Amino acid sequence: MGNFSQKVFVVFNPKAGKEDQADGVRAMLAHHFTSPRWAATEIYETTGKEDEDVAALCRAACEKGTDLVIAAGGDGTLVGVANGLVHSSVPLGILPLGTGNALARALLIPLQLDEAMELLVNDHVVMEIDALQVGERYFFSNVSVGISPKMMKDTKSADKKRFGPLAYALAMIKRSSVFQIQRYTLTLDGQPRSIRAAEVLISNSTLLEKPPFVFGPPETLDDGQLEIYVVTAHTLGDYTRLVWDLFRRPGKSAAKLSHLAATHSVRIEANRSHLVQADGEVIGYTPVEIQLVPKAIHVIMPKPASVLAAN
Repeated sequence: MGNFSQKVFVVFNPKAGKEDQADGVRAMLAHHFTSPRWAATEIYETTGKEDEDVAALCRAACEKGTDLVIAAGGDGTLVGVANGLVHSSVPLGILPLGTGNALARALLIPLQLDEAMELLVNDHVVMEIDALQVGERYFFSNVSVGISPKMMKDTKSADKKRFGPLAYALAMIKRSSVFQIQRYTLTLDGQPRSIRAAEVLISNSTLLEKPPFVFGPPETLDDGQLEIYVVTAHTLGDYTRLVWDLFRRPGKSAAKLSHLAATHSVRIEANRSHLVQADGEVIGYTPVEIQLVPKAIHVIMPKPASVLAAN
């Protein structure tokens, strides 16, 4: 992007984050996106209506010459915005206001609003990342069946606002049935295999490869590979040990966890229907097929030197 006369289009979910945060977000956007550097700023506030098509709004903004599109909200807002930018050269800026903020965390984008804003208007790099295509929609962090979709379905919005990410763990503990091992047929790049698992996670990045990268180095988001994690833990004790192993020995093997990879597609089937989630949203039931779309969108992230200095 150049330094002057840029146009920015912001999609802001005023219901994301803390209840008293919306006015602060509006004020911060008004303060940072002013002339002469920003020739025009348009802010669209989401309504949550069923017929709302955020992706179409973003595509239209790009066609009108927008230089930067910003998603200010949670993972749901981000997915909607990013779907409108697939195969576009217009970069995506992220102001993470939600509970999970999975892609922001993977890209090492600051979770503090003021720091995330400073990243957008000051020094940064633009990275091309892969996407996970399910049907006609694109996702950018992960798709899974098993425990996580049930947790997301059972977790109330009020609990997420109150407890943050811990709300998902509380929902899991309340439902012992989510620990059941299920049989799946997992087809990786056309090669089927039968597995037994409590969770099958298809990720756009590696998990806990090395500290401080909980989601693996950001570069794994554009490596043209799908990471598949098969979890066979089925008791609270198993999960406690699994979490302990992952954090104690990042990048090493862990009990009750297998790691596979694919370069084109993954299909998950089962004898009966199981919930499927993608980027924190329950999207349907199995069978589900995930196609890898290399370098699908451009995303703003911190410069590598800034990341290393911060850690």
